[in-house]
Amino acid sequence: MKETSTNVRPFSMKDKIGITLGDLGCCCTEQFRAMFLTVFYTLVLQVNPFHVGILMLVTKIWDAVNDPIIGALVDMRRAKKGGKFIPWIRAFSFPMAVLCILGFVNVSNLDYGFRIGYMFVTYVLYEALYTCVSVPFGSLSSVMTDDTRQRTALSRYRSLGGTIFMTVIVMVGPLVLYDNNNQPLPGRFLMMASVCALIGLLCLQITCVWCKERVVLPVPEKKEKLHYFDIIKHVMKNRAFLGVVLFSFIGMVGASIVNGLNTYLFRDWFGDVQIMAASGALNTVYALIVFAFTQPVANKLGKKEWCVAGAGGAAIVFAFLFFFPIHNPVLFIVINGICFLGASGMQVLVWALVNDAIDYQELQTGERNEGIMYSAYSFFRKLANAVSGSLSSFALGIIGYQVSEAVQTAEVVDRIWKTYTGSYVIGYGLAALVLFLLYPLGKKKTQEMLEQLKVKRAAK
Repeated sequence: MKETSTNVRPFSMKDKIGITLGDLGCCCTEQFRAMFLTVFYTLVLQVNPFHVGILMLVTKIWDAVNDPIIGALVDMRRAKKGGKFIPWIRAFSFPMAVLCILGFVNVSNLDYGFRIGYMFVTYVLYEALYTCVSVPFGSLSSVMTDDTRQRTALSRYRSLGGTIFMTVIVMVGPLVLYDNNNQPLPGRFLMMASVCALIGLLCLQITCVWCKERVVLPVPEKKEKLHYFDIIKHVMKNRAFLGVVLFSFIGMVGASIVNGLNTYLFRDWFGDVQIMAASGALNTVYALIVFAFTQPVANKLGKKEWCVAGAGGAAIVFAFLFFFPIHNPVLFIVINGICFLGASGMQVLVWALVNDAIDYQELQTGERNEGIMYSAYSFFRKLANAVSGSLSSFALGIIGYQVSEAVQTAEVVDRIWKTYTGSYVIGYGLAALVLFLLYPLGKKKTQEMLEQLKVKRAAK
C-alpha cells in the first residue's frame, strides 16, 4: 500500500527543475561519452573499429546484466531520512565523474595491448558507477508524486535536461575538438570530459537537494525475502512494460547508431565536421518548440498515439533520403531537425510511458516494484547501447573506414550515407510499429486504468 509523506514540502517547480538538472547531470557524462568516445578511440588512440566494437559489446552486456542486481539492492533498501533513492545518487556521482575523465586520457603512446586494457578497465568501472546513479535516478520520479499529470510534467522536464546538453555539446563539441582540417585535438577531449564531468556532478548534487521523495511504502512488520525471479516473471507478463521496452530498445539502437556515425557523416560525407555546430543552434529552436508543445499534444492525442505518428513519419522521410542523397549540409540539418520534431515523443514521453507501465503492473499484481521495473528497463537501455555502440564500430569496419587515413574513398563515403539513413529508417520505423501493435495503453485505456487504480487504492 502506498502512502504520501506529509513531512516534505508540496510538489513544486523546484522538483521539476531538480529532475531536469538530474537528467542533465547524467547526460553530461553518458551522452558525451556516447557521442565522442568511439571517435576518441578510433581517431586519437588509433584503435581498430572492430576491436572497439568488441570492447563495447562485452562490457555493455555485462553492465546491462548488472542493472537488475543494482535495482534489487535499491528495492531492498528501506527509505530513511534522506530517502530511498537520493542517497545512491549523492554517493556515486563523485566516482562516476572521476571515471568519465579518466576514460579520455590520451594513452596512444602505449603499446596496442595496453591501450585496449586501459580502455577496458576505465569503461567497465565507469559503467558500473553510472548504473549506481542512473537506476535510482530512473526510479526517483515514481516516488516524487503519484499524480499522473505531475508525472507527465516530470517526464517532460526530465527530457529537457538531455535536450539542453545535446544542444550545447553539438554546437560546442565540433568547434573545440577538431582543427580546421577536421583532425581531432587529443588534449581537447580530456578538457571537455573534465568540464562535462564537473558540471554533471554539480547538477546531480543539486538534484539530491531539490527533489523530494513523497510517495513511500509502509515498513513491513516482518522483513520478507526478496523473491527476485518471481518479480521478473511478473514484469515479463506486463504487456505495457514489454511494449515500451521493445519500443525504446529498437528506437535507441537506431538513434545511437545514427549518433555514433554523425561525426563521420559530417567529416567525410559533407566534408566539414565543424558545421555540426549549426545543427546544435537549430536544435535549440526545435527543443523549445518540443518542450512547449509536447505535453499539450500528448494530452490531446495520447502519449502512445503521438509517439507512433511522430517516429513513423520521421522514418518515412529518411527512407526517401536513403534513395535520394543530398550533399548540402544546411538542407540536411533543416530536414533532420524537422524529423526531430516528429520523433521527439520517443525521447520526451518515454519515461511517462514507463510510469504508466508501472501503474499497469500495480493493476495486474497489486505490487509496483519500481526499482526492479526501472532497473529492468535500464537493462534493456544498456543492452541497446551495447548493441548500437558495437554496431556503429562494426559498421565502420565493414564499410572499410580507415582510421589512419585523413581522406576516405568515395565508396566508403557513400556507404556512410547509406548506413546512416538506413539505420534511422529501420530503428524508428520498427519502434513505431512495435509500440502500435504491442503497447496496450492508448489514451482511452490509460484513463480507464487510472480510474480502476483509484478505486483499488481507495478500497485498501
